[in-house]
Amino acid sequence: KFNISKMSDDEILNRLYRKHTSWVLMAERMMPLYYSMTAEDVVQEVYLKIYQELGSKKLKSTTIIVDGQPNYAIVYLRIRNIIADMMRSEKSSTPLTTDIEDKEVESAAEFYEKIDGVVENFQWFHKKLFKLYSKEFRSIRKLSNATKISYKTVFKTVKECKEEIRKQIKNEK
Repeated sequence: KFNISKMSDDEILNRLYRKHTSWVLMAERMMPLYYSMTAEDVVQEVYLKIYQELGSKKLKSTTIIVDGQPNYAIVYLRIRNIIADMMRSEKSSTPLTTDIEDKEVESAAEFYEKIDGVVENFQWFHKKLFKLYSKEFRSIRKLSNATKISYKTVFKTVKECKEEIRKQIKNEK
């Protein structure tokens, strides 16, 4: 019998890698058709994520390896979460096709101009954060990670901006 707690992060990953084919098959079964990433890519992301979590002590080696074998539940959850994250990020970038008339397009453009006008009057911090959120990130968590600003602060700021936009637009009508 061996001592898991004395294993290095590389040794733990080597144990996981021994079941690599199983992980790839697991990812293939979960992935939708016509997905931009391959199952192999997803599994490599899982290895990277686990390695980073072991290094930062967010994950214990005894959680990954149980009785000398990889913990299938942990790997399954990591694969499922990576696929779900990628599907969410791809979904927001696909354009919608609708039967919008020219008149509606003009009114939509006017509406967005009104929103931009309201945003321009925000304090610089609110303006920068909201523009990053609405134009680039579209996810409070990703924006928080990228800017190193706490999730709570980003959430509160974006919420305040949305409320102010609603209030200003409502007052203009």
